[in-house]
Amino acid sequence: MSHQIDSGRIMELLAVIVLTSYFPILTFSFFKYRLSRKKQELEKILQRVNLSSNEGLIDEHVTKEYTQRDYYLPMAFVTMITSFGMVMLLAPWIIYGLPTDANDEAYKSVIFSGSHFWNSNAFPIEKRNVAVVAFAIMGSFIGGSQYIYRRFATIDLTPGNFFSVGMRMILSSLVTLIIAFLTKDAGLNQGNHILAMAFLIGLFPERGLRILISKVKGFKNEEESQNNRPLEAIEGISELHKLRLSEVGIDNVQNLANFDFFQLIIKTPFSIRLLLDWVSQAKLMVEFQDHYCELQKAGIRSVLDFIDAVKDGNSKPSRDHEKERIKQIAEVTGTSYMAMEVNYFNFVDDQSVKLLLHMRANLEVLTVKT
Repeated sequence: MSHQIDSGRIMELLAVIVLTSYFPILTFSFFKYRLSRKKQELEKILQRVNLSSNEGLIDEHVTKEYTQRDYYLPMAFVTMITSFGMVMLLAPWIIYGLPTDANDEAYKSVIFSGSHFWNSNAFPIEKRNVAVVAFAIMGSFIGGSQYIYRRFATIDLTPGNFFSVGMRMILSSLVTLIIAFLTKDAGLNQGNHILAMAFLIGLFPERGLRILISKVKGFKNEEESQNNRPLEAIEGISELHKLRLSEVGIDNVQNLANFDFFQLIIKTPFSIRLLLDWVSQAKLMVEFQDHYCELQKAGIRSVLDFIDAVKDGNSKPSRDHEKERIKQIAEVTGTSYMAMEVNYFNFVDDQSVKLLLHMRANLEVLTVKT
C-alpha cells in the first residue's frame, strides 16, 4: 500500500510539473521556431507587393519587436500562479501534509475526489475553498492555454498575453470564492455544483462577474447593461477573439463599431474580410438597438446587408426607389419606417461606412496586410 501511495504522489508531482511548464515550453518554441516563420512571411509579403527586401532589416525589425527579456517577468508571473493552482488541484498533500496511515482522509486529490475532498474533519471549510479556487484556476488554465496557443500559431504572442492570462486566473478565483460565500445557504456549494461553477467561471470570468453583480442588490445598473452590449453578441466573435480585441481597447459592440478600421487591420491578426463582417454587424446593432433581431430574421445581419437590401442591386438607385424599399423592409421586420429611413441615409453619408463599402469592393486586391 505504501508503495502505491508513493507512486501516486510521484505521478501527481510529475503532472504538476508538466502542466506548469506549458507556458515556458511554448515561449521557448515561439523564439526557437515560430519567429523564423515570421521572417519568411515578411519576405513573402514584400515580394508580393513588388518591394525589394532586405533580409538584414527584417531580422532587425523582428528582433526589436520580439525581445526575449521582455517575456521573462510575465512568463514567470503566469507560471507561478499556474503552479499554485496545479498543486491545490493535484497534490494537496503538499499543503496538508502526508497521510499518517492508509485510512487517513487528509490525503485526497481535489480533481478526482470532487466535493468529497472536504468531507473530513481536517479543515473542512478551508479545504472546500481550496477546491473551489483550484477548479477556477484549472478552468482559467485551459482557457488561457487555448488563447496563448492561438497567439503562438498566428505568430502574435506578446508579453502582455501572459499577464492577461495570469490576471484572469486571479480574477476567476476571487469571483468564484465570493460566489461560494454568497451561495452558502442556497445549496449550490453542497456537492459538486460549486466546483462545476468554479470551472466554468475560470473559462469565462466575465460571465462570473455578471453572476456576482446580479446577486448583489443595488449594484446592477439595467440601463448601463443594455447600452453596453458584449462582444459575444457579434456573430463569429468567440471568447478568444474577445480577449484579442480587448487588448486594443475594444470592450463592447459600441467600441468595435466606432474603432478606426485601418488601425484595426494593423493592430490585430484577423483578416480584412472577417473585420469587415464584424464591424458592419456592430454598426447595424448600435444604430437599431432593440430592432436588430427583427432585421436578422429578415436576413439583414450587417450594415452592408442593409444598404444592399435597400439598393436592391442598383448602384445608383433613385430616392423614390430607396424609400419604397425601406418601406417594404420596415413592413417585413415590423420596424418604424421613420427610424429605418433616418438610419439608412445616415449610413449612406457616413464616411466610415463608405470606407467599408470601398474595402469590400476591393477585397480581392487587399489580400495582403502591409
